[in-house]
Amino acid sequence: MTLQQLRTLIAIVRFGSLRGAARELGVSQAGLTTSLQSLEESLQARLVERTPQGVCLTEVGRQVYERAVLIERQAAQLVQEAEQARDSAIATLSVGLGPTPTALLLHRVVPDFHARFPQVRLKLQGGVYEAMESALEQGAIELAVTAIPAEGLGAGLVGVPLYRSDLVVIAREGHPLLAARSIQQLVGAEWVLMGAPGRPGGSIGRYHADQGLAAPRIAATCDSLTQLAALVRGTDWLAMVPAVLMHGSLLGAGLKVLRLREASPRYDICVVHRREPPLSAIAQAFAAMCQSCARALSLSSRVP
Repeated sequence: MTLQQLRTLIAIVRFGSLRGAARELGVSQAGLTTSLQSLEESLQARLVERTPQGVCLTEVGRQVYERAVLIERQAAQLVQEAEQARDSAIATLSVGLGPTPTALLLHRVVPDFHARFPQVRLKLQGGVYEAMESALEQGAIELAVTAIPAEGLGAGLVGVPLYRSDLVVIAREGHPLLAARSIQQLVGAEWVLMGAPGRPGGSIGRYHADQGLAAPRIAATCDSLTQLAALVRGTDWLAMVPAVLMHGSLLGAGLKVLRLREASPRYDICVVHRREPPLSAIAQAFAAMCQSCARALSLSSRVP
């Protein structure tokens, strides 16, 4: 018994004749008759009878027809569900983007990716690494382009390096400490962090510790560069941001870099994803485009 044979019986009943059913199914009347006979042989029962008015179902045929309608409906639903699942897996790519990759790579990589894969819908999630970590582990996002913490990634995650980035200390225009040349001169200042202390956004704590200073005074913690820039621009608080953002004026006007002589912290920007399962082909393509863009911008070693 096959699904096509059941569809043959359904068409015969709906059109009331072998000729009408054959026309609807796009087969010859002889082929349709053969399909019906094969179904009857597999069930060892006669299903239809010919009458002057056309064909009609036998008692067994009526029972088989009712079950065949249910099976055909379930088969159609199965096909629809499979198509939806396939389209969801292929046509949507969920990507996490840290603040610096958002400012530096987003407008370069995403348009090229869309031109190459117009059928794929990108679902972008912004934030710092700690906000994306659980989403990565649970598969809510397939990969992230972000700074990774100094202690590294969890056992279930892997990072592919893109580039290393320097940090600089920034303050508002006219800040009383703008002429400072050593972090020693900043003791007592208040700071804005982006992300949790100890993570990439909290590198100012490591900067103080490296110079033998007490932990910095933290005035506020935020999740976005927009929030950080607004707080620094409107207060006497200080912050550490990637140097490339200041070189490209990506944080807007009214902010200045403090020229401190102590070497500032650096951190790695990586493509991060789960070890298992492997990245989908479309996610691999996105990661490769990020790597290519980083190389083209000479970001593979050190951001100026």
